[in-house]
Amino acid sequence: MEQKNNLVLQGTETFSRGALDNVALENGCLVLDSSAGRYLPYGSYTSPELAMPAFCNLNVSWNALAPDNTMLEVRCRVYAGGDWTGWMSFGKWAPGYPRRSVHTQTDDGLVFLMGDTVTVAVPGGGTGIQLQVNLSSNDGRVTPAVRLLAAAVRPLSWERQEGAIINRRLYLPEYSLAGRDPSFGRDMDLSLVIASLMNRWGEDILPEEVAYTMLDNATTGIHNAAYAVAAAGCCGYSSWQAWLDLKDLRAQIHDGCSVGVEMETRLTGQQEPVRVWMALRGFGHDDEVLANFVVLNDPTAPGDGAVARTMSITDFLRYFTGRAIILRPKPRTFSATRPRRFRCGLEAGEDGEWFFTQKGARDPLPEDFNGWVACTLYDGVAHATTAHKTFHRMKRTAAGGVCFPQEVAQAGGRCSIYAVDQTGSMRVAEVQLPRPAAQQTPAEQQPGPGPAV
Repeated sequence: MEQKNNLVLQGTETFSRGALDNVALENGCLVLDSSAGRYLPYGSYTSPELAMPAFCNLNVSWNALAPDNTMLEVRCRVYAGGDWTGWMSFGKWAPGYPRRSVHTQTDDGLVFLMGDTVTVAVPGGGTGIQLQVNLSSNDGRVTPAVRLLAAAVRPLSWERQEGAIINRRLYLPEYSLAGRDPSFGRDMDLSLVIASLMNRWGEDILPEEVAYTMLDNATTGIHNAAYAVAAAGCCGYSSWQAWLDLKDLRAQIHDGCSVGVEMETRLTGQQEPVRVWMALRGFGHDDEVLANFVVLNDPTAPGDGAVARTMSITDFLRYFTGRAIILRPKPRTFSATRPRRFRCGLEAGEDGEWFFTQKGARDPLPEDFNGWVACTLYDGVAHATTAHKTFHRMKRTAAGGVCFPQEVAQAGGRCSIYAVDQTGSMRVAEVQLPRPAAQQTPAEQQPGPGPAV
């Protein structure tokens, strides 16, 4: 019987085949067991030992909800060289917790986990895996809930198939690195792709919200694909990592699924190729030249922000690493804890400083705020998503306020302000800035009411 290199574990029947220690199954999810009406502080689920085709790389994914005061830790072990390795952790995880990936290895250094990928250098590769998730809570009233675990391996002997030709293209929002949070630089590619895959279904999430929800504090980077998938899971989507060939990709697009693909490419000014995540828009066929092609969204594309890119199947197969992220539409029965947004007011201070307000009281950005603040001016255009707008970077002041960039203050008009903190939570506010006298409408030029008598 052929062994599958991509496994997805979900649902009561599948999870019940594993070992549950202080863990229960509720609505198809793994949750902490309860006693006397309160959730236990700790529990663990361990999958059965799973046979896999001989592999050199392993990626693990999870979709879970982790409310405040809860977290989970996903671990795996590998069967290689005739024995099982010890458990390797992908780091303790929760959306509001400072996530840190773990670098670990076996004593002989032949099996090691770096960030989001397990590499097996043992002759013959790995031939089996086992997954484990540890759940914990500091509040007996709430529990984390795991609804999906997935494992994907890159086979040592991979007979990639091309499958049947299809001609289908999907709508995906086009997002470029231009104008995004500069603190992450080129690493924003994965966040842009994940935001695009979700926004295709009407989510309207900002790439910066994704970036800070998946931030890996061990590297201060946002290229951990396991955390990217987990961020999508927080928004209620079913998502997982996979190693796919062209046949698999065509099947996913045929079914209308959102897919991100990892490509090797050369960026401007760099001699060595780098790996960049792109969104797969579909496949086509050019009858004039009898050629098949792939349509991608490349967030690193230079120029005026146009990211759509067409590539021949031959070139695509040359540069596609085989690594992908699959994202399915959000089931109505799934809960979501993200995006987490707070509608605020905005109050003018002195010397052009503005402060967020909550319920009429000033609410400065905290001293440890280490996120992204930006504003957009109303331009009269009906943008497909908020992320398509032109953002102007702002900075937190020493007093916890913000100041508008000079070009925004001088232009005036209706302005929206977005402040995403290091947990991915966002404050949103709107304000009407005064326009220069030469641009004011007749209504705006009318004097205001005089003092009360």
